[in-house]
Amino acid sequence: MKVHWLQSPLRQSLLTYRFYSIPLIFGDKPIAEVYLSLNDPHSFMLLQVLSDLETRFNITFKLYLVTEQTPSPEVNVPLLKKWALKDANYIASKYGLSHVEQFPGTKTLITGHQTWLLYVKNVQDALSVFKDTWFNQYTDHFPLSTPVITAQINNQRKLFKRGHHATGSIFFCGEWFLGVDRLEHLEFLLNEKGLSKEGEKVTYDKNRLQIFDKQDTPTTEADIIAFVSLNCPFSYLGLLQAKKLSIHYNIPLVIKPLLPVSMRGVIVPEYKQRYMVIDAAREAKKLNIPFKGYVDPLKEGVINIYKIFLFAQQQNKSFEFMEAAFKAVFVEEIDLSFDKNIKKICQQIKLDYSLAIEFGKTNNWQQWSDQNHSTLNNMGLWGVPCFSYKEIFCWGQDRLVQIEDAILSS
Repeated sequence: MKVHWLQSPLRQSLLTYRFYSIPLIFGDKPIAEVYLSLNDPHSFMLLQVLSDLETRFNITFKLYLVTEQTPSPEVNVPLLKKWALKDANYIASKYGLSHVEQFPGTKTLITGHQTWLLYVKNVQDALSVFKDTWFNQYTDHFPLSTPVITAQINNQRKLFKRGHHATGSIFFCGEWFLGVDRLEHLEFLLNEKGLSKEGEKVTYDKNRLQIFDKQDTPTTEADIIAFVSLNCPFSYLGLLQAKKLSIHYNIPLVIKPLLPVSMRGVIVPEYKQRYMVIDAAREAKKLNIPFKGYVDPLKEGVINIYKIFLFAQQQNKSFEFMEAAFKAVFVEEIDLSFDKNIKKICQQIKLDYSLAIEFGKTNNWQQWSDQNHSTLNNMGLWGVPCFSYKEIFCWGQDRLVQIEDAILSS
């Protein structure tokens, strides 16, 4: 995967020309494609704010209904659905949107799909179908039909052809914007293109940490716990932000590394890896965090770091060690499979390399890594990064504001 090309201005210029400049020749307004799943609560949240965006910007949304996403093999589907409802309702509470209590039943979903194909022409039509489906407001029901299935399969193919995987996403100007959480980036882009009707206003930015100035430091015996994985760019971003919370609120940060899913037998499609790198680079720029490239640390690189992580932790240098390892991967583009590079990291943070290597020979890193994974599963989560504080836990560096809210409320 050519990371420098993914982040290059030339690539973005070519995408802008293809998906923005050329279509303008044939249309009155710029068009953004929106891919939604009727059984996805995050799609419902996104759909609820599209009218606001159409009001504030000179843009038209073209809607595509696709089939429900198939989760990765390592994902527990009931846990995924439970998390999706909880997270979607968190978004709803942040932006004053409709909450959802449970997923639609099969008969209601089939009717919703059929109704979409027959009646949806714009955002308001689509929103009516989503509301009727999620709030079970149909009195008559349609049977499953071949045209509905065919239309959704074709839309799904278009989504994959565009190089993306997730529903509840917007494609505009060659870029992807996943859910309400990435609308801030879309707003910046629309402002940059001069498409705003009311000045360069950004509304969907409520997932940022506030780092409130408090005269009184919260008194607590709890820790901020960060579950991270060395090859995950969002783990890198999340860990640095978690440390910021730790320092500001004077709360210890405990790091629990996990084995990457690719080393647990899960195949991650290249288009998903590509989007993650592009999105992480975009988030890093917003957060003013260095992010220049990516040297995959899988297998030997991960093992080399994990073997001596516990030693660094015993020396009270766990954060410094993981930060240096993450920067080697995502900033300095250093291959961690070479011992000489591990030695440089140890020297950089004043960690005795010889003692660390000796410790690594007897440290059963797989045991504690598996235990960290079990702990995460017991919380009802499975991916990284995840964070917890007392009884509050969240998935994704976007949700660290929930940890901050919990700290302040305590």
